[in-house]
Amino acid sequence: MKMDRLGLLLGTAACLAGLSACKGTRELSDVQLTRLLHVDRVAATDPRAPIDGAAVNCLKAWSGDVELTANLPPALREEAGKNGCKPRVDGWIADAERNPDKIRFEELAAPPSVRRAAALMVEHRASTTTQLPSMGDKPPAALGGPGQTAPAAPTEPSGPVDLSVATAAVSELDGMCQQAKQAAASGQSTQLARYASYCDKRIDMLRTRISTVMSRGDSRQAQMVNDNAQQLLTVARRIAAQGKAPPPAQNQ
Repeated sequence: MKMDRLGLLLGTAACLAGLSACKGTRELSDVQLTRLLHVDRVAATDPRAPIDGAAVNCLKAWSGDVELTANLPPALREEAGKNGCKPRVDGWIADAERNPDKIRFEELAAPPSVRRAAALMVEHRASTTTQLPSMGDKPPAALGGPGQTAPAAPTEPSGPVDLSVATAAVSELDGMCQQAKQAAASGQSTQLARYASYCDKRIDMLRTRISTVMSRGDSRQAQMVNDNAQQLLTVARRIAAQGKAPPPAQNQ
């Protein structure tokens, strides 16, 4: 009897400590994971669609698994980083096209699901770099005539990828974009209100770039993305601080 009670207490503790222990979780298939976690602007039904690296890192952060969180960017190990990346994954979960099977976040963030998603990201990346050319493709430069050189080999992963600066910037940019939209909705004719007309597009482009570099494992490109994200954040902060548009030029 004492052992039964001990087992119940341990199970309750596990339920409180982790996302996946409280409810029965399904074993998610490769098709389900790919459909839900594929990068934007790729067909949801493509079984070899590239997996979004930023989303996988977010799920690692929420998995509660020591091994999965060991190599995460520092920003994602903090509560602010975890809370900043979760709304995007939640949005995908709420998307019926991506998630027709109504997979819950705790199922997606369960360690077995996250490990498989990370493996699929590597597998699908390899498949996209080894695809055969189609009949309409132009021949490689080396086949075009004398004096031409062979095309460069595909970029190989160049080391650990740290996109913590870019990831943190996206979270802050999201907040500023929402402020800009509120200013625009209130009818303000300010620089901040005008920022609302293009901030979403810039943030989406940055997210796509983060996902691409993360999936490729290219540390050199990661530094460029971090620098670009910091520049975008500097501009957005300046716009938010100014609030008002500069006065119109006077006719001379």
